[in-house]
Amino acid sequence: MMVPSANDASLADVRAFLFDLDGTVTRDGRVPASSLAAMELLQSAGILTLAVTGRPAGWCDLIARWWPVDAVIGENGAFCFAREASGRITRDWFCDLSDTRREQLEGLARTSLALADNLAPAVDNDWRACDIAVDFAEDVAGASLADAERVRLHFEKAGATAKTSSIHVNAWFGDHDKKTTACRVLTERFGLAADTLTQHVAYIGDAPNDEPMFAAFPISFGVAGVRRFLPHMTAHPAEIAKGDEAQGFAEIAGRLLAARKAAPAC
Repeated sequence: MMVPSANDASLADVRAFLFDLDGTVTRDGRVPASSLAAMELLQSAGILTLAVTGRPAGWCDLIARWWPVDAVIGENGAFCFAREASGRITRDWFCDLSDTRREQLEGLARTSLALADNLAPAVDNDWRACDIAVDFAEDVAGASLADAERVRLHFEKAGATAKTSSIHVNAWFGDHDKKTTACRVLTERFGLAADTLTQHVAYIGDAPNDEPMFAAFPISFGVAGVRRFLPHMTAHPAEIAKGDEAQGFAEIAGRLLAARKAAPAC
């Protein structure tokens, strides 16, 4: 079977559009109306919309309830909150929720703060269920990607999994990530065949924690800001949008919608 790439000819077959949040659907740290409108138009065109983020369970519950999305995968694959036709939210967990693991992560996060100046615990940690986040670029200034890399390695040396986003270093215990949970949700909840996911799924992101998705889905995009992370990544998006952040997201959503509209009727 031929594996598609991120080109207009393949976009008409996309049945699910998965996307990161921070730095991808946001603009200057906020979600503009253009991003929400794009999600709504995608849903209206029959394309599943799934947010795939490192953000915490508390935030994802609200997103699943109020945003035009079919599901939210949060804390880098720790769970999926999906909206049923009735409007109720179904919650599936794929992580270790034990207090012992949480205490280990909190201890590692505390010691990581000494690795560089201008690091801080992420302010959204109180709403996290499975992972921990160290802030290097959201509510602090002056830390570098090299500083974030030191934090990531600190967690990994202790046996945790750690990924760098555009703002945080997230760490957890377990073998879940964005890709494994996304594939499971797409097949088990939404009924896509596992051997056709590379044909029917598109993804857009902006940072190193999107690498599993870029590697898994050939129809993948980065917003323009992903370029600054490419030297730190081994898996890259197939194509990079002209626009950054929400502008890039709307650009790719528009291409998906145009391809769906132009496709011949079955």
